[in-house]
Amino acid sequence: MRVLIGLSAIPVMAIGSVLAFNNYQDVRTGSAQRAASAIMRLDLQFRHDTDRLRSALETIGNMDLTPGQIVHALTLAETISGQRYCFMSVLDDAGHTVASVSPPGRSCAEVGRLAPPGAIKDTLLEAVQQSGGTEDNGAFLRITVPASFLSLPETHGYLMGILQISRTNFYLGGASGWEAFSDDSNPVQAWLVMHNDQLLPVCTNCGWHPPPAALVKTLKDKLENSALSIVSLPSSDGGYALGAIAGGADIFVSTQRTQLEAEALRNMIFQLAALLFLLVAGLLAMTLASNIVLVWPLRRLILSVQKWQLEGIFDARITRSMPRELQQFGQAFTRATRRLARHEARLNKAMAHQRLLMKEIHHRVKNNLQIVASLLNLQASQITHPEVKAEFALARDRIRALATLHRTLYAEDSLNSLNMAVFLKDLCEQTLLISGEHESGRISINVHSDSFWMDPDHAVPLALIVTELITNSIKYAFPDQRRGVILVDLRRTQQQVTLQVGDDGIGCAFDSSTAAQGIGLKLINGFARQLKATVTFSSDAGVKFTLSMRLPEEKEASTDSL
Repeated sequence: MRVLIGLSAIPVMAIGSVLAFNNYQDVRTGSAQRAASAIMRLDLQFRHDTDRLRSALETIGNMDLTPGQIVHALTLAETISGQRYCFMSVLDDAGHTVASVSPPGRSCAEVGRLAPPGAIKDTLLEAVQQSGGTEDNGAFLRITVPASFLSLPETHGYLMGILQISRTNFYLGGASGWEAFSDDSNPVQAWLVMHNDQLLPVCTNCGWHPPPAALVKTLKDKLENSALSIVSLPSSDGGYALGAIAGGADIFVSTQRTQLEAEALRNMIFQLAALLFLLVAGLLAMTLASNIVLVWPLRRLILSVQKWQLEGIFDARITRSMPRELQQFGQAFTRATRRLARHEARLNKAMAHQRLLMKEIHHRVKNNLQIVASLLNLQASQITHPEVKAEFALARDRIRALATLHRTLYAEDSLNSLNMAVFLKDLCEQTLLISGEHESGRISINVHSDSFWMDPDHAVPLALIVTELITNSIKYAFPDQRRGVILVDLRRTQQQVTLQVGDDGIGCAFDSSTAAQGIGLKLINGFARQLKATVTFSSDAGVKFTLSMRLPEEKEASTDSL
């Protein structure tokens, strides 16, 4: 029952887990998405500034002005831009500086003296870097356009403008387009990844710690293998993003999880824990309810059935808290067990009566056989002829053997089978007692038998064979008051039964011809055929008789059941 209840909760837990995991992924990837958005805003600002500078340089370069006029035009463009440009200069066709324009207080001239790009035929935009003062320590974008100078003869050269990318925190906090770095509730850190993989912070004096090189390499590999211009990677503390900007450089942005995101994550964990708690509480309540309504009543019914099997008394203990189906089942079972108990009582009474009748029958048969044996004994006492008198005695002994069998049947309280160990010992003692040799002690009988049960159909022929053999040994094996021992051994191995009867008397010779056999030997062979047994005789140091037979299995099963 608990397993079924647990299995029924699996879909709810699965749905709740999926929803919670999706919410967690949304919260977890929020920081990475903000980092990607910051790259897009920065790239848009960079492109805006570079497009304005490139347009100004291209326009001035195509106006056919003299170098002096070009310097005045560059000064005017720098003033109109609000001194956003770090350095602008006029170069001759060899790349040497002819004239330059730089805002007051700015020292970008060091950047302007970087090695020129060489001969170009079109506008060139490239990211460069130069370590100088605080203002110049960072990354720059250099734009170079070809220009024609009005002179005789006409000469050609270049116009170069430098736009600073790395700024101080004061500039970033107040300049338009750089708001991503001025929001304290949404801290964003950015580094320019130059061509030589050097990392330069966008804020030159913010004290940012550079990201791990392995993390930057992971994002660069992901960007190279992706068709997107920006790739992101969420983390446990925030998110990272990497994208390309103008000039061939890349920009790396990291964001930290905001207070709202951290609170949303805590709320999600709390909601998940609350959902799990409610689910466990519901399962426990359902388990308790099922125990009260179903499991415990079923256990009471099971205990009642077990008690009925042991004691014959069925008490369903039906209560109103049970489901109606269980109440109906308990009532129906109660009626059925009562009818069965009454029927079983009638059967037991009939069986007891039948057993009593069978005992009475065996008792009466035993008494009748003893009367017949007494009559034969009385009749034999009136006979003077020795041989006839001996035959009467043999008939008497056989009848008494049958009487002993019936007496054992009702004495053992088993009407369909005999305990052969008890029966065989009783039979041998009875035969020795009838012969008159018991009191003299001249002849003794040793009986050895396995304790097993045998049905009367096999026990009667076997008893007559034992009686015949013991009688012959008493009469013929020990003449002239010779002392001796008769051995009777009965063994059973599974279904195989072996009987051995022998003595240490004078022995005798056996004739296998039927005509030479006496009535005793004929009876023995006849009973052996009835038992489907094999018989062997030997006369070495006395007489030894061996009989082997096999009991049918169905007979054994029936006797064992009794």
